[in-house]
Amino acid sequence: MEKPPPCKIHFLSILLSAFALFSCAEDSIAIASADSKIVFDFEDEKNPAQRLSVFVRPSSNVRRIENIDVKFSDGNETYSWKIENPILIQSGKESWAGYSHLEASANLKKFPKGSYDFECVDAAGNSAEGNFFVDYDENLSGGFSAEKFSGEKWSEQIAVYSEIGELLHFSKNEKNYGDEKFFQDIKDSKFLRHVYQAQNVICLGPKVFKGGVDENGQ
Repeated sequence: MEKPPPCKIHFLSILLSAFALFSCAEDSIAIASADSKIVFDFEDEKNPAQRLSVFVRPSSNVRRIENIDVKFSDGNETYSWKIENPILIQSGKESWAGYSHLEASANLKKFPKGSYDFECVDAAGNSAEGNFFVDYDENLSGGFSAEKFSGEKWSEQIAVYSEIGELLHFSKNEKNYGDEKFFQDIKDSKFLRHVYQAQNVICLGPKVFKGGVDENGQ
């Protein structure tokens, strides 16, 4: 009886093995890291609006992530947020998926401090879980004061916008320019905001308008 050529059997085995490994890799989804930031948005100098920014970095193709479920439990109540069709961003060679404007639910006045769980799901129903931690100074929930951000842990950037809210410029104020200097140097600028950051906390200062005139002309 003639034996089948061994080289053909060997090649077929490798091909089928590679296909099986590729299929398993595509069926699984893994998260390399997660990034969360709590945002205090001072539209004026009174109590700020609070938002949560959550982005995850998968080990595989970021476009596979279809939704992200975020949950927090205090032992009595469980609060949840669903991110559908997450925003995709590129940072260097890293790809992230998430959303930057999660709001506290109707039953919450602010985001609880503590550990949050998340689950990422792709179109095939495969999922991966992880967690992140939210922490911030309770004093930030009060009125705005630049003195709150004068410590060494805070970094400050300047965000300059057009009349329609388009971001024109974002950088550190390394030369300690006054606000009007930015308005003079940046064409079509209408208002700016001082942005303060410390670890996973971001605070957006109230809008400062060109010439001291706000959107209502006052």
